[in-house]
Amino acid sequence: MACKESASELPILSYNFKDGNKELYTIDDFSLVNQDGDTISGKSTKGIVHTMNFFFTTCPSICPPMRIKQQELSEAFSEENQFKQFSISIDFKNDTLARLQQYAKRHDINTKQWQLLRAVSETELEKIAQQLKTNFKPNDEDGTDFYHSSYVALIDKNQYIRGFYNILIDDEVQLLKSDIAQLLKQ
Repeated sequence: MACKESASELPILSYNFKDGNKELYTIDDFSLVNQDGDTISGKSTKGIVHTMNFFFTTCPSICPPMRIKQQELSEAFSEENQFKQFSISIDFKNDTLARLQQYAKRHDINTKQWQLLRAVSETELEKIAQQLKTNFKPNDEDGTDFYHSSYVALIDKNQYIRGFYNILIDDEVQLLKSDIAQLLKQ
């Protein structure tokens, strides 16, 4: 769900309904580890515009084209210190920090701007997926392939989700770039 309004008018999409009332929440209750072993949490993402999405390093289907589009984003905002991308592995068993480092190196990912994250537990992985309003599930019995979305969530400096964009659709990528630029001006 992308929006064509100005950044100040982009909707806040991080909300739940409780007892019939809309309750906003922020994407700040998480603790993940990046490819270098550094902790990335809500505290470290506050004050920056960022995207979050899910992937896994051995994905044979949508992850490679998603990576190409995210590399375009990385290049488009390479000089912007207030923008980052965070891709969270859903393969808790196999995507070790060493594997995330190898993946970043093999695909020439600028890890200062785009970080690959791993949850510290499967519970933490499920929790961040719930906050980002998405899910994933194993595609086979041995847990080496997964169904997951090609959407990225755009999160503002105050930790609210401001849009969901299908990174595989060029028009949505262009809109995402425009919305990132608008949020950076705030």
